[in-house]
Amino acid sequence: MKYLRMTIPHEVVAPASIVTEGSLLNVQLLPDGTLLELAHVRANSEKLLNSMETSASTDHFAHEVVEAQDGQCYIYQHCRPTEQAQELLQLLNEYRLMVIFPIPFDEETGLTIEIIGSESDIQNGFDALPLEVRRRTSIERVGEYSPMAPRVVSALTERQREVLNAAAAVGYYDVPRRGTADEVADVVGCASSTASEHLRKIEARILSALAEE
Repeated sequence: MKYLRMTIPHEVVAPASIVTEGSLLNVQLLPDGTLLELAHVRANSEKLLNSMETSASTDHFAHEVVEAQDGQCYIYQHCRPTEQAQELLQLLNEYRLMVIFPIPFDEETGLTIEIIGSESDIQNGFDALPLEVRRRTSIERVGEYSPMAPRVVSALTERQREVLNAAAAVGYYDVPRRGTADEVADVVGCASSTASEHLRKIEARILSALAEE
């Protein structure tokens, strides 16, 4: 059984247009072509609810926003998927591919999706992706699937994993700490403030993933 990690544009399956960061916890394509979606996102709950209530995709369908902590929310919605999302989900069914949840996404990196299946089904499924999606898709890793592999890091986007590796390399997480956010920023090629923000998000996602295990 093979394992594929790839990054696609986040707007393909983002739960709402104003959502730019979060994790998809479950997605189901129903026989009538509509979508059930559960997501954990960072967004203002009131603005998010207003956005969903005025969206054509959720008109006449059920949706609910549950406020969590620190500006985060849980979204449950029954909606019409985008054309690209519907094609992607139909391909998963057609080629007998399984998605590993949660699926993290953010505006900068995209949506990092992990898929398992046979080598031929993964290859054929990828080749059948809509051309516009395939052009904007980045393959991050391909290999043998191991169910015993640590899943905590899979809660991070590819960019966050790059920042995490850089932080470990410069000694940012050593005790006592030897590296700084400035050094992390130099390694990954971004501003120090951006690196600090990445590190805060990394720590929050890892702690959340550990708490759920």
